[in-house]
Amino acid sequence: MTGQIAESKINEVREQTDIVELISQYVSLKRSGVNHMGLCPFHSEKSPSFSVNAARQFFHCFGCGVGGDVFSFLMKTEGLTFPDAVRRLAERIGIDLEERTLTPEEELRQQQQERFYRVNEVAASYFHQLLMEHPAGDPARKYMKSRGYGRTAAGEYQIGFSLNSWEGLKKHLEEQGFAANDARTLGLIRPRKQNDGDYDLFRGRLIFPIYDLSGQIVAFAGRVLDDSKPKYINSPESPIYSKGRVLFGLYQARQAMRKSGEVLLVEGYFDQLALYRAGFPQVVATCGTALTVDHARILKRYVQRVVLLFDQDAAGKQATFKAMTVLQEEGIPAVVIELPSGDDPDSFIQSQGAEAFRIRLEKARSVMDLFIDDVLSEAGSGIEQKVQGVERIVGQIARLSSELEQDLYLKELARRSGIDLEQLRQLKKRINCGQQKKKAYLPPPPPEEEYFPPETPFSGTLAGDSHEVAIQTKDNPGWSRSEKTLLCLFLQNYVSQEEIIVAGGIDLFIHQDAREVAQILLDNSTGGKVDLQSFIDKLDPDKIRLFTALSIYDQGQFSENIDAIFRDCLKSLQDEQAKRKRGESLDKIRQYEQGKDTENLNDSLKEFTNLK
Repeated sequence: MTGQIAESKINEVREQTDIVELISQYVSLKRSGVNHMGLCPFHSEKSPSFSVNAARQFFHCFGCGVGGDVFSFLMKTEGLTFPDAVRRLAERIGIDLEERTLTPEEELRQQQQERFYRVNEVAASYFHQLLMEHPAGDPARKYMKSRGYGRTAAGEYQIGFSLNSWEGLKKHLEEQGFAANDARTLGLIRPRKQNDGDYDLFRGRLIFPIYDLSGQIVAFAGRVLDDSKPKYINSPESPIYSKGRVLFGLYQARQAMRKSGEVLLVEGYFDQLALYRAGFPQVVATCGTALTVDHARILKRYVQRVVLLFDQDAAGKQATFKAMTVLQEEGIPAVVIELPSGDDPDSFIQSQGAEAFRIRLEKARSVMDLFIDDVLSEAGSGIEQKVQGVERIVGQIARLSSELEQDLYLKELARRSGIDLEQLRQLKKRINCGQQKKKAYLPPPPPEEEYFPPETPFSGTLAGDSHEVAIQTKDNPGWSRSEKTLLCLFLQNYVSQEEIIVAGGIDLFIHQDAREVAQILLDNSTGGKVDLQSFIDKLDPDKIRLFTALSIYDQGQFSENIDAIFRDCLKSLQDEQAKRKRGESLDKIRQYEQGKDTENLNDSLKEFTNLK
């Protein structure tokens, strides 16, 4: 279901769920005063620092800083979106959520999405059967065997094979009653240039289904069985697939990632399979694209560090350093495992074995350390090149979130480059000043007791902290969840200025602070998009605090269907506006009844009837 859940129902589920009983299913807790203590499920530790407070219905880890309510815990442990966490707990304690009825447009969109999932499911089953049973799949079975994989691995990942035929899948989907247009939208078939029908995208390839976090197949990757090019082709983006937000193997690896506190990030599908089978289940692969900010934010929900295992060639190093930059900006520590030249994780495991890989994993070095070595080596002994290289390195060091870590790397750079440490520190200051001119300063979040009282949690996370935040002012007891979410979508440019204006502009918002924030965003949008840094320094401190929380709000905890979130927010706010207008109309009716103002009373009765 994708309906909007009433705020009152969310509060009811929260109040009726025993947080101690819920968390006890995942963590062994022992009573300690007013709290219950245990080992944190989100990072490795030997001494209990994970606290659960039954009275406040709140958990907090003093080791890694993770905290929140029952919904937060279930989202983090199960990888659920907020609505799904509410539904899971509601079902568990027997509360009927009474989600609103979808509009015809929403129902049509939901049916379309369900059809897309069904088409992919049938296609995956077709490909898998060809690999496992069909005589035409014999070359693919031999290829899998040559790589060291049999029926078990193929079955676990539902790996398949596509016939070397132009219309194999197309005809199968037609026989199953699926519309060609749905298969075209998903990229499974494509129209011929001569407009005389469609042809299969995947032909004569090993097929890897790609799952989302809920276990639905959203796309496919196809690999050739020989050395022909391109080696891989991937499904295009579609209404259910965005390659910049999906990682291959995450659905299978997420629990192991939480337990280990780390993720092994590789490039190839066989690299992921090899490590998973060798006893390293905390492994995922990018789907034919570079690591994105969305990827990093997803990984941040599960792990405390990322281990990079890209190819050892120049392109692989470039991908490693790009990933390092993305991870640094999200505050995620990154290390790298260096394999022998010409080896990838798959070939290394086959030739050297799992234990040899485990030793290299234990000796993984900081990716920043590798970056320093690589840049200085490229620079050589030439003075001009060396200066440029050092400036590049210091610029990268300045991106690190920890000042202590920055200083340690500056000392290491001074040792390796022979440049005076104080000069490097001055260079970093100049780089920081240049960055500050481009990027306004956002103050750190205020103290816990001031900023997120437990009675009105804001279901978002602050950078570097997983506590829940409440956006409040003294005169405003708390915004609605829909107002906060809609403003987050607008500020982070998931929706445009035009979409907000068409939907009603600031009149959409009820609370005065929300209306003021919306007006500021509308006034400072350029080309329909918001650039927070262009106006943040002009705001008063209270507004800066609000924008700070909104700007670092983790939208990734919600469903990836932004359109559905946007529609649900609008519907909720429009319903609330209508409810308020009905209330105002009733107040008028009471006043006119008491004053025996018949004419205005009749007008107000008509107005109330129309509003209903």
